[in-house]
Amino acid sequence: PAIGGARRQMNDDKSRTLYERVGGDLNIETSVEIMYGKALQDPRVRSFFEKNQRKMAGIRKKMFQFLSGYMGGPKLYDAANLKPAHYHMNVTDYHFDAVLELFSAAFLELGVHPDANKDAMAACGKIRKDVTTGCTVRMEL
Repeated sequence: PAIGGARRQMNDDKSRTLYERVGGDLNIETSVEIMYGKALQDPRVRSFFEKNQRKMAGIRKKMFQFLSGYMGGPKLYDAANLKPAHYHMNVTDYHFDAVLELFSAAFLELGVHPDANKDAMAACGKIRKDVTTGCTVRMEL
């Protein structure tokens, strides 16, 4: 059974937007909360997420806003901010993959259909360069 009262999706209607397929704002917001909780326990990425309460709340809000719009919901975050926001963080492919893994686990916990989860992770994979560019540039110097 899925957590948080969400219903496990038995079918994945690919004619719907990715936003709808993963369960809309409720599942996206809840997945951010679950992922964040997991990230705080994960030695691979904890240092990126372990901040003061106000900063952590802001990060979670921006993650939700970005993912909601990116997957076809309301556009609440300007994707042009993605690269500058992560540029000085030294996020590597290893860290990026770890966060995707945590998000995937969160979506599955929420009962998101495995195909919709796979497509959501593939879509998020497309922002890899925006998140890891700063580290890549420094590694090439």
